Amino acid sequence: MLHEMVLGFASLFTFNALLMIVVGSILGTFVGAIPGLGGAVLLTMLLPFIYGMPVIPALCLLLAAHSGIYFSGSVTAILLNTPGAPESAATTFDGYAMTKQGKAKRALGISAVSTTIGGWIGVVLLLAVIPLMFQLIKLFQPPEYLVLAILAIVLIGQMRSGSMTKGLLSGLFGLMMSFVGYDPITGVQRFTFNQLALYNGFNITAVALGIFAFAEMFNLYAMKRARSNAPTLKFGEKVPGAGVLDGMKDVFHHRWLMIRSAVLGTLLGVVPGIGGVAANFISYGQAMKMSKRSELFGTGVPEGIIAPESSSISKEAGNLIPTVALGVPGGVGMAVLMSGFTILGIVPGPSMLKTHLDAVFAMALVIAIGSLLASAMGLAIVPLLARISRVPNTILVPFIFALAALGSYAADESMGQVIAVFGFGIVGLLMKRFNYSIPAAMIGFILGSVAEQNLYLTQQLFGLSMFKRPLVDLMILIILFVVGSPYLQRFRSRAESRRAEEEVST
Repeated sequence: MLHEMVLGFASLFTFNALLMIVVGSILGTFVGAIPGLGGAVLLTMLLPFIYGMPVIPALCLLLAAHSGIYFSGSVTAILLNTPGAPESAATTFDGYAMTKQGKAKRALGISAVSTTIGGWIGVVLLLAVIPLMFQLIKLFQPPEYLVLAILAIVLIGQMRSGSMTKGLLSGLFGLMMSFVGYDPITGVQRFTFNQLALYNGFNITAVALGIFAFAEMFNLYAMKRARSNAPTLKFGEKVPGAGVLDGMKDVFHHRWLMIRSAVLGTLLGVVPGIGGVAANFISYGQAMKMSKRSELFGTGVPEGIIAPESSSISKEAGNLIPTVALGVPGGVGMAVLMSGFTILGIVPGPSMLKTHLDAVFAMALVIAIGSLLASAMGLAIVPLLARISRVPNTILVPFIFALAALGSYAADESMGQVIAVFGFGIVGLLMKRFNYSIPAAMIGFILGSVAEQNLYLTQQLFGLSMFKRPLVDLMILIILFVVGSPYLQRFRSRAESRRAEEEVST
């Protein structure tokens, strides 16, 4: 174990790995300042570029880019009341309030330090858990993997969906898309309609680019305006107690809040579907409840920035645990990262822990380095990041379209996959408009092969005896509870309304 840790850390201190960390951090810093894009879109845009790359530099590029979006996303949330990434939405409450008070620099200092140190705390917890992953995977056999894949789709189906039904339908749509092509067991063609381009199924890069990047670009282009029309910001004013160093001092003054929020973010990140935006809002909520001045939250208090920002990168460290150990992505970014694993020939789960354990340790350290580098660069170019958010959609969208089309073609050298990108882009746009869950569809597509293979193994090796396994039964109960609770709540509310009407009539 120690040997793999040293080997993983040493692999980062090569020219290619360090270059990819720097490039990824720069890309993440600039893309994170563009509201509407975020980490998932950036990662999908980078997937075509990792073909043929060594494993460690490719992972450095993806994870550094993913870690780099968070501080720059909070920059626009603080300065313009427009979160660059969805995770930065909770930061707008107190961040923009501080900007209106002339304390923008102080708020940015709080965000930079909280994001970085919170990410480091998450990485330390991740490194502590890695040795325990081997014990975790011993508990999982094909029945557990099958039910866990279903549980992940159900949990993540609640993300960005209008209802439980729409979330489940989104996950089922992703599963259906994963079944296109040859059956891995029988070799029979499925849903190919005699089209040669579909014999091997949909390329994971094409699906990710279409459902995330193209769908978002269609949506942005329909707006036909810049995402922010805020006035030009000036950073030259000197307001007492409003500097970057004052914000850094605030973080250390509330260090226990920062530690508590980072640990909470890491724990929430382990649970599929809970990490991401939910983790930041939960951290904000617990800070407000435990504060002695909770009534001031939303008026520009440092605690309102420290809490969500401390959990933003720490929950990504937590997301890596189920992604690496079980092959179940903890969030949208990790789902796209698993696409990168597929391109690099890495199989997450027991195989990855045995053959690429050094890469797991390297990934943890990349998150720590990337968060520090992105925060330092972001503070240095804050005015520029604020201007990036004003790039007109009519300029940005065609550029992203061209780059994504080239990337999808380079990934498979097939025009059929380029057409598929446009098709999935339209599907993704419709899903956004009608409140279906794009993350659930993507994770359904990724976990489709996992569910299918383990369904076959479970049928052949276990049969109905799978229901005698305690962990399987526990996860089935969780699935039933998650699926049934919205309908039970609806039934209760209707019953209460009827009672109220009867009382009024009597």
